[in-house]
Amino acid sequence: MMKTGRLPSLSGIPLMVLLCLGLTSCSSMDLTTYREAVEASLESTLSEARTAELAGGLWMDGRATHAVTSVVVSDSEEGVGAESQWFAGQQPPDARSEDLRKRTNDALDEASSAVEELRIAVERSDRDATRTALAGLRSATAMVEALAEELG
Repeated sequence: MMKTGRLPSLSGIPLMVLLCLGLTSCSSMDLTTYREAVEASLESTLSEARTAELAGGLWMDGRATHAVTSVVVSDSEEGVGAESQWFAGQQPPDARSEDLRKRTNDALDEASSAVEELRIAVERSDRDATRTALAGLRSATAMVEALAEELG
């Protein structure tokens, strides 16, 4: 039973102190961890974007139904958008990492916009717009891939 007026503790260390230390250590990354987060975000985004590209291409070739393509591209859009949003909230560890943060945000945003354009075109069943969106998506995935290869 807990005594009144005392904070819960672990080996005599108040729990609030442990929580504060834990939150502090999680709020910033060292350079290695930051680069790993960049690489993971780029790889995840590349996977989602290529899935959307494949689905759109299959629909254009008549080898996938509109319904399946629409679902796959929408799911990919959610994945790319979530990855872009998550990464935007990450704090670079130092000023030297600012360029990497900017280039990564630009690549992720470009991919997110390209998948969004593809989703809109597919949902409208607009094959000309889908063709254009696929070209834009290929360009965006090339940008993401180039950055990932540079880092990896």
